[in-house]
Amino acid sequence: MNRREDPKYVIKYFTNAVGPKREKSRFTYLNYYGQKVDIPYIVFGIDAGKEKVLVDCGCNLYQYNRYIKGYTDEQIQAAKSGDLFTAGGESFADIEDVTSFEDGLAEWGWKPEDVTILFITHLHWDHIMNINACPNARVLIQRDEWKFALEPHPIQKFAYADRWFYEQMKNVELVEGDYTLLPGIEVVKTPGHTPGGQSLLINTAKGIACLTGYCAINDNFYPPKSLTDKIGYPILAATVHVNSIDAYYSTLRLLQASDIVLPSHEVTLMASKQFPA
Repeated sequence: MNRREDPKYVIKYFTNAVGPKREKSRFTYLNYYGQKVDIPYIVFGIDAGKEKVLVDCGCNLYQYNRYIKGYTDEQIQAAKSGDLFTAGGESFADIEDVTSFEDGLAEWGWKPEDVTILFITHLHWDHIMNINACPNARVLIQRDEWKFALEPHPIQKFAYADRWFYEQMKNVELVEGDYTLLPGIEVVKTPGHTPGGQSLLINTAKGIACLTGYCAINDNFYPPKSLTDKIGYPILAATVHVNSIDAYYSTLRLLQASDIVLPSHEVTLMASKQFPA
């Protein structure tokens, strides 16, 4: 990436929905047990002229109930607000809608059909539910991630949709490893949380910004010194992972390669709309 000659982009974002009061230690390996944190499902966008790039595409309450819980429409109507759902060993309340997919794009002056590239960081259900809403988009997924999502290991199944959901996805293009997406936008394969996570390094007026290819919050990248002095390492890997060592080095690599990290589930991003502001 040539910081001087490459275009400088603005990264826009909105929150599709939020998972309230989730166990923080699900994100911060072996730390912060018993603490709760709200987890937004964030959709990012980059206007690159002829290309409009969407990074992940979120999930709303209806999609969560219908495709993850497996409720019928009648059961959804009968469900009570605050009903608990158990996944990955944790019982938690329903997600809460924030901004619809269409309204979020409209705030940027976009329509779903304007999106030309839909970059999927990984195939966990909270990142993909609007994947067929953009009919003209090339859907970019790492080959390792695609293969795993079709037949996930039993201990990872809670994080993935059913196989049929992936098989009905349109315009999927399987990619492998690191590559240049556009001038000033580099793709970095970041396994660990999942087998084929992919992150973005984006040239901006405020330096290289990173969009993480896996579920992360600020404390993964910027834990307090008081904690890192005690544990003896500088970052916190993702707790939900297929390989903890890969998850560690993916996080360290992104931190070292960027000037700022915008984690995919960081709640403080709900207070802003773009980077740089």
